[in-house]
Order: sequence, then structure tokens, then C-alpha cells
Amino acid sequence: MEWKKFKKERISLNYTVMLVPHSQKKMIHFKTPVWIFGVFFLGLLVLTGACLFFAGSRHQLEQVRREKAQLEQEWEQLARQKEQAEQENDALRKEQENQEKELLELEQRARNTLQELEALVDRESQIRQELGLTELPGEEEDSEPAKGEHTEGESGEAKQEESRRPESSGRTFKIASTDMPMILKKNSADFAVIQSELSYMQNRLDEKLGQYDSYMSTITERKEAAAAEKLRKEALRASIVTSALQYVGNPYVYGGNNPNTGVDCSGFTRYVLGNTAGVYLNRTAAEQSSQGRAVSAQEARPGDLVFYSNGSTVNHVAIYIGDGRVVHASNERVGIVTSDMYYRTPVKIKNVLGD
Repeated sequence: MEWKKFKKERISLNYTVMLVPHSQKKMIHFKTPVWIFGVFFLGLLVLTGACLFFAGSRHQLEQVRREKAQLEQEWEQLARQKEQAEQENDALRKEQENQEKELLELEQRARNTLQELEALVDRESQIRQELGLTELPGEEEDSEPAKGEHTEGESGEAKQEESRRPESSGRTFKIASTDMPMILKKNSADFAVIQSELSYMQNRLDEKLGQYDSYMSTITERKEAAAAEKLRKEALRASIVTSALQYVGNPYVYGGNNPNTGVDCSGFTRYVLGNTAGVYLNRTAAEQSSQGRAVSAQEARPGDLVFYSNGSTVNHVAIYIGDGRVVHASNERVGIVTSDMYYRTPVKIKNVLGD
């Protein structure tokens, strides 16, 4: 009797739901048990919470995707700038080589012109000696009418003597007297033009060499900066290994965060990389496996994280120390130890240092 009374008064308690439609004046009402109303209200809360959770997760995922796309764009832009700088460098080298070739050709032309001028001067001196001339033949011709008067006989003899001279001698005489100064003048002008071209090309070459030196200086500075950054990263990785190895032999404590007093595998990696390299890592091994950039076993470097699985999820993490070995907080029996990287099959290797 008590149970029936309790069931009737408590469990079977009904709610009356009333609906007032606009099209009817009479209200519609029906009763629903309290447990059905409770189940409906609880389902509504669960559905609302699930919607909010998935909406927040989707927003975070979209934000991560946008950041990833932005980083990829910046990386591609840097790669294009590097390729452009290398192309410009190659173009400057080729242009410098062409300039040097042109300069050598101009210098050879100048030497050839000087040799031709010397040959012409030697030829003129030889012709003068053969003709017995000591001054320009044109002056002799101009001075002949001013000499004393000649008789007709003498003029005839001069004409006969002139007629006995070979025509070839007359032609040689004219070349030596009238054409040679013009040839020398023309060659001098050509030599001046060549000298001007040489000066212009030398100035351009000096300008291009200055630009080339500037580019080479910039490239050298970038290479030195990259080399210095590489050395810094290598030193940082070495310090991570050194820091991790000093805790070998310390105890394993599940959920621990300090290798001095006891730590688990993810707490160990989180402590070492956070205090040595300033890298923030999530708390669990599974969460840490989603951070950083994946690398292959051949690409692994000291300071990278090596993850292991129980078959379904990531459940262990270690720090790679080089030579195919890792250091990790193994279990409560052995504590923090070094092991072969393949003492279990790695499922992931991550570079979390960003280099």
C-alpha cells in the first residue's frame, strides 16, 4: 500500500501542458508524467552542450587551419625570394662575364689599330725614302712655279722627263702626299672612339662589379646568419640532451612533473624542453604527439620526441639523444633510463623546436 501510494503521489505525478493556438479559442491541453518531462529536459541539455562543444571545436580547428595556411604562404614567399636572389646573382655573374669578354675584344681592337697605325707610318717613311723626299710633296709642287723662269726647251725637257716616269710611281707619289694624312686622321678618330668605348665599358663594368659585390655581401651575411642560427640550434639540442641525461636513475612517478622528485614520461619531456629550450608541451604523451613537425627516423636529431603506442593510442614519449638511442621515464621499476630507440616500435617522431 505504501508503494502504490508513493508511486501515485510522486512517480506518477503529471504535468499539464496547455497550447493556445491562434486559430481556435479553445485551449488544447494534455498531461505528461514527470519522468518523461525530466528525460526530455535532460536530453535537451545534453544536445545543447554537444552543439556548443562541437561549435567551439570547429572554431578552434578553423583557426588552426588559417594559421597553418598563413605559415605556408610565408614559407612559399621566402622560398620565392631566395630563388629570385639566386637568379639575380646568376644573371649578374653572366653579365660580368660578358662585360669582361667585350672589354678584352675592345682592348684587342685598340692594339690592332695601333699596329695598323705604326705600319702605315713605317710605310710612309719607306715611300719617302724611295722617292728621295725630305718634306711633303705637296709643298714641293707649290714651290715649283715660284722658281726661276724656264725656257720652252727646259719645259719640254721637264715634260719629257715627267713622261718617262712610270705611272705606278706617280700613283704611289699621290698616295703618299694626299691620302696618307686623311688615313692617319681617320685612324686617329677611330682610336679615339675605341678609347671612349673602352672608358664607357670600364665605367659600366665598375658599376656592375659594385652591384655584384653588394649582392655577394648580402648573400654572405645571410649565409653567416644561417650558419650562426644553425650552430645555435645544434648547441640548444646538445643542451637538451645534456639536461635530460643528468636525471638518469631518478624515480618514475605517475603524474609527476619534476624529475628531481619523480616524474612520468610526458612530465619528463615537458620539464626538460620547457626549462632548457622554452618549448611549451601539453601534459600527456598523446597530446604532445600532435605538436611539432613530423620527421622520419633518418631525419631525427637530438632533442626530437619519439612516441610509442599501445596499439590504439599514443601512451609513451621519449627524447632522442642521437646514435639511435633515447632517454625517457620508463616505469616505476627502472625510473629514468636510456634505451635503444627501437626497444618498442616508434609510431611518431616529432621536431618541436621549429628548425
